[in-house]
Amino acid sequence: MRRSTQRFCLTMALFALLLGGGCGYRFSGEGEGPRPGLKKLAISVFENLTSEPELGSMFAGELRRQFMTRGDIQVVEVDDAEMVFKGRVTQIYSSSVAHRAFERRFQTRLTLEARLYVTLDVRCEDARTGTVLWRDPKFTDSRVFSQNPDPANLDPILTFDNRHLALEFLARDMAIKIHDRFMSNF
Repeated sequence: MRRSTQRFCLTMALFALLLGGGCGYRFSGEGEGPRPGLKKLAISVFENLTSEPELGSMFAGELRRQFMTRGDIQVVEVDDAEMVFKGRVTQIYSSSVAHRAFERRFQTRLTLEARLYVTLDVRCEDARTGTVLWRDPKFTDSRVFSQNPDPANLDPILTFDNRHLALEFLARDMAIKIHDRFMSNF
């Protein structure tokens, strides 16, 4: 083959690849969601089945923020919505991650770090029919947080603050993942 013919074939192959040869992969959080064409979304305050106060509003608020700042879905009141996100915070618990012995006589251990787990039952329904468009009934995520590092000066406020920061992180991180999975219909 002549060089000009080879260049022409290569150029045409690249052109065809660019125009229609996409592999189907997308960046996380892109797409039209499970029902293309629906653009108005309401997000109700999540039901909180735990003893931790205000988790329902914290998680719903972060999910609202994700939809308001990313993409072209409009967050509206329930009466104006085509889709409604509903959720429940079903479980919150922690487990010890790192310890330090501080009293040899009684073999007492002080927890230095703990892992906080949160489980949600979250779904999106068609506002008109109630049909479930997307759902994850056991969406769980976790975050490690520091507890009291000094056994001589135990400060419960420090542990409380660090635990609250972990909850805020989880609300934001889980909202990002829910948004991305919903938009990607995954």
